[in-house]
Amino acid sequence: MIKTKTTKQDRIEIRVDKNNKNLIEKAARLLGESTSSYVLRHSLRAAIHDIGEHETLVLTGKDKELFYSLITNPPKPNKNLVNLMSNHPLQ
Repeated sequence: MIKTKTTKQDRIEIRVDKNNKNLIEKAARLLGESTSSYVLRHSLRAAIHDIGEHETLVLTGKDKELFYSLITNPPKPNKNLVNLMSNHPLQ
């Protein structure tokens, strides 16, 4: 993977107590990273994880079967849906 230099213009600032700051700085030092790089790396990993948790749907076997059957054999639209769709034609 080729790394290109990018200009970093945006900032994120946080306030922490002295103990938390010391802990983060120690961890960064042990890994040979700057505090900023350490915080950014871990924040990005957490952000990717959190987004994935909220954007992923996990179904049980029974739910998968129901979902698949409804997609492959959808029920006929009821009267309310037909009325709604007749008022909003597809464009």
